[in-house]
Amino acid sequence: MFAQYKNCLFFVFLVFAAHVAADESNRATGSEQLQFSAFATLGAVYSDSDHHGYRKSVGSNDAVYSGDIDFKQHTLLGLQVDWSISANFDAVFQGVLRDLPEPSLDRYTTLAFLRYEVNTNWILRLGRTAPDIFLLTEYRDVDFSYIWATAPNEIYGIVPYRSIDGLDVTYSRRALGGIFKTKLFTGESDADIAANTIVVNIKIEDILGIALSFDHFNWVVHVKYSQVTIASEPLTNASLAANINEVPDFLWPNSQYFSLSLLLKGREVDYSSLSGQYLWGNWLASAEMAQIKSASTVIPKITSGYAALSYQLNNAHQFYGIYAVTDSDNYIFDEPGVNHQALEDVIHATGELLNFYATNQETISLGWRWDITSYMASSLQWNYTSLKEGGSTLWLNKPDQHDVAENVNTFLLTLTMVY
Repeated sequence: MFAQYKNCLFFVFLVFAAHVAADESNRATGSEQLQFSAFATLGAVYSDSDHHGYRKSVGSNDAVYSGDIDFKQHTLLGLQVDWSISANFDAVFQGVLRDLPEPSLDRYTTLAFLRYEVNTNWILRLGRTAPDIFLLTEYRDVDFSYIWATAPNEIYGIVPYRSIDGLDVTYSRRALGGIFKTKLFTGESDADIAANTIVVNIKIEDILGIALSFDHFNWVVHVKYSQVTIASEPLTNASLAANINEVPDFLWPNSQYFSLSLLLKGREVDYSSLSGQYLWGNWLASAEMAQIKSASTVIPKITSGYAALSYQLNNAHQFYGIYAVTDSDNYIFDEPGVNHQALEDVIHATGELLNFYATNQETISLGWRWDITSYMASSLQWNYTSLKEGGSTLWLNKPDQHDVAENVNTFLLTLTMVY
């Protein structure tokens, strides 16, 4: 039980220590301030597939099938507290209530860090922060801040990690009419990944990342790279590896060697991305490309991306379109000398495991956003997704339908607020 709350307790300790250190300064200047803000999304989803259930990310163990109208996938309530402890110290806490496979205070806590501004160029943060790997990193959960009803799943749905516990250092400098930023970050994290009725918690450690950006008046470019080490062994991998390890050589030569390739603990995974936005007149263009690479056969190379274009008709209405794609190789069992008839179930389980992260789909989206007030907006979006055979990882699949190719229509209606 203590482990569940250790990060929150550590954050409280950090804030208390900073408060004590800055107490004398605050008495002299009266600079201490506490600010509260909140955000919320009420989202409804309808999808027309009987076989592939729509979900917002691979971390969700629930999904939307044909005939269902779901309010859990996109509905959330967030609270953020900003505490200005002194002129150069502040603390930030953000909690987001959403549907989770295993809810807890620790899982609801998305941000909890202490920030120290060394000078105008250097900023240090210690605690729980958002991993800086996306274009929308800093406001991924604040749906009001972007035009779409939801960020493209092809990029944002494949990575379940929403925060890391660690340290980051940012250096910023004005040049060429804009602002250059370089961020280095490190830490650890964990998240749930769901498949059918199975939810697996996977921990990552030794996170090392760099994020480079240039922000001009009407355009921005980001280049990001990070590497992580998987720190825990999923039970499904360990169980299948143990079963294969016991298969005698006359049924599967070198089965012991193959079983080791199914284990994830200690494996490194790389994530790299290039993204940008450009604003001209009433038009806004956004694009993001990303690639996941690992030496492990369990995690194939995944290449994803999207391009989006929106037009602001007036102060209240925006129309947009998105094209998104994700592609990876599918594993086909062709190990030499294996007795397929005797090991049919094991071979099937091996294919399921090695294709779990295989995702191959294209999505065309059209949408309309209505800014009802300065703090409330509604978005209506239609997604047409073409799922390739064996590439439906982003969806929740019924066991006998995992490899079925299908075209799916999904409709999303959201009401977002900030206050």
